[in-house]
Amino acid sequence: MQRQRIGQFLRHLRECHEWSLSDVAQRVGISKALLALAEQGQRRLPLEVLRSLTALYGTSIAALVSTTYPDPRSARGGQCWKGVDFFSMVTTRAVRRTALRLLRPVHQPEDPEWLELCLEAGAQLPPQGYWSFPVPTDGIAIEGNLLVEMPGDELLVRSGESFRIQAEQLHRYRNYLTKPIRAVLILPQAVL
Repeated sequence: MQRQRIGQFLRHLRECHEWSLSDVAQRVGISKALLALAEQGQRRLPLEVLRSLTALYGTSIAALVSTTYPDPRSARGGQCWKGVDFFSMVTTRAVRRTALRLLRPVHQPEDPEWLELCLEAGAQLPPQGYWSFPVPTDGIAIEGNLLVEMPGDELLVRSGESFRIQAEQLHRYRNYLTKPIRAVLILPQAVL
């Protein structure tokens, strides 16, 4: 059901730009057939393809998820939103031992992203190499010790400690322990 909603929204974004399946598929480097299947809700896309696709449309994965998943439950003075694991929407097998959950809906590109990072024993994110974001990343290790690795350096963040990674800094997160770890990451605007 969720794949169909995501697919419908991807099709809506493409049609708003008045682009054909072929145009978009060529721009993001996938086949027209794969894009058509994704828009029909019959296929999941790799994470990097989904990031390229949402960037092409001028949005983010966080905004896509926030638009297609159920609205928050609300009561007078408060809201409750279940959150969504980004990796449940993609095909990348290398991230199966990780979870990256969007904790709050993102409706505008300027909205912050609140993410819960869960890494099983020995897992790292991204699974290969490093990534960077155009905005700083603040984080808090909630459960277990998180290793933040940067080329030529590393930072051990113990449970209860916080950290900050500057914008454009290459980094990755790793769990070197034998039990799962959890952290919260906060980006000041939607970039995933």
